[in-house]
Amino acid sequence: MTRFYIQLILIIQLAAILLAAGCTTTPVSENLTGENHASITTTPGTPESKAFYKVTISQPNDANHPDYIKMESDVYNQGEVIEFYVVNEGSESLLCDYIPTFGVSQRMDDGSWRLLPESSQTASGGLRDWKPGEVSRTFRFATTGWMPGRYRIVFDCGIMREFEIWSVTT
Repeated sequence: MTRFYIQLILIIQLAAILLAAGCTTTPVSENLTGENHASITTTPGTPESKAFYKVTISQPNDANHPDYIKMESDVYNQGEVIEFYVVNEGSESLLCDYIPTFGVSQRMDDGSWRLLPESSQTASGGLRDWKPGEVSRTFRFATTGWMPGRYRIVFDCGIMREFEIWSVTT
């Protein structure tokens, strides 16, 4: 009987080692919408981040300083509130008419952009010399009722950043 117990103990130890090893691969994100988003990168959010994850999309070559616009993510679900702020990370001042005045444009099927008039916001009036390192207040807008697709935040001094709205239905 002792030989049987030794074999049983070895089998239990082997099973325990295999269970303790766990999964050693990173899971592959599934595309639940069936759309191809090859340009999207997902990275873990930081502890101070509100989002569980951060998704960034590649910005177009003609975009002016998309890195100046700080957002939790570049991809949001319909109905979510988008929060962002702007930092002049350049070495020169930005000359803006009404800093910060911005609008949100939606990309149309023909590739043109249509300004969403209800999205425009102005924080202060008058011409302003926006100095390097200067930070705007936090802006917020809700995407309730917006169609899935590509959108662009555009400031009157030319800085812009694109983001996407995804459908919440599968």
